[in-house]
Amino acid sequence: MMKKPIFNCLAILALVGFQMQCTTENEESSEDEMYKSIYVDEFKLLYFRLLLRKSYNNSEAVQEILALDHSGITEPVLSMEDMKLIDSLTTLDNSILKADSANRIGRVAEGAEGKQQLGYILETLSGGWLDSLAKKRFRELEVSLP
Repeated sequence: MMKKPIFNCLAILALVGFQMQCTTENEESSEDEMYKSIYVDEFKLLYFRLLLRKSYNNSEAVQEILALDHSGITEPVLSMEDMKLIDSLTTLDNSILKADSANRIGRVAEGAEGKQQLGYILETLSGGWLDSLAKKRFRELEVSLP
């Protein structure tokens, strides 16, 4: 008769332990998703800032706007490799904007000539490929962490 209460206690302890393990795994998964979201947002924000700066030739107006902006988080999230990649991407995109601007001269209605920075940036940010790239970089970063 003594074995039944012991068995019940062990069964309850096992269930409690299993529940604690599931909760911990869910919390870790939730933390990973939160960190991934922050990482992707910071990736896109840096892309936006750099392309805005480059496409407007680092004008004083853009510098002032960026200096007043406090978007993002203060702790570094992106790696140096991420920053170099984003710098390369924005340099390439600015070259595309310049070429497109030159090709538009005399081919579009007056007033529509010139760079179309904001539309290009908005299209890039909403297109999905930048998100995919950021998520891929995040997975690579996760794998390389100890």
